[in-house]
Amino acid sequence: MNKTPERLKVNQKVELEVDRPPYEGKYLSKIASVTGEYIKVTPPFVKGEIMPLRVNLPVKVYFNDKYAAYYLNTVIVDREKEPVHLLVLKNTGDYRKIQRREFFREEVKRKVKYRALDDNLHPVEPFSETYTIDISGGGIKMAVDKMLPLEGKVELLLDLPGLERSSIIGKVVNQYGNEDPPAVGVKFTDIDHQSREKIISWLFEYQRELRQKGLL
Repeated sequence: MNKTPERLKVNQKVELEVDRPPYEGKYLSKIASVTGEYIKVTPPFVKGEIMPLRVNLPVKVYFNDKYAAYYLNTVIVDREKEPVHLLVLKNTGDYRKIQRREFFREEVKRKVKYRALDDNLHPVEPFSETYTIDISGGGIKMAVDKMLPLEGKVELLLDLPGLERSSIIGKVVNQYGNEDPPAVGVKFTDIDHQSREKIISWLFEYQRELRQKGLL
């Protein structure tokens, strides 16, 4: 790929993955600038404080467009403090396409209505209301009164801003029968790009609010 693919843009939401202690994990960030040599991003926060990621620390930058997801293998080469805190990453050009879309997942409780569908996507029961246990751009984990079958199709109405009237079709990919309450993991299989971006944007804003409150 080119060193500055059109997919990577200023203000684009991305994830930074750190695989070395003590800060292993994936963290939300945003692109501040992109050049042929460097990419500047906002630093992750932990409990309201900037995470002190050191220079020369390897990181992966995950991002996606309408059609696929990608990651960039890179390294932190500098940290800027003025006029705002930024991490400076080397634009290595080592962009790799992820064949299976991956999205960050956030534990959050939101109302969701669901109903089972047959193979022709016709409803087989009325809507039931429950709540999510976690949400990502690729699916949800939700509590259920009765276990749904694996591979079963469901229609979802997710209570998020701008999605109140948007129907999302999903497939049950995990069962959590031993949890209290029982739950299922649902992968989105039919969702328009705009709705997915609304979910990701809402999650980004939700994490920002948690950081401001010192809860993340």
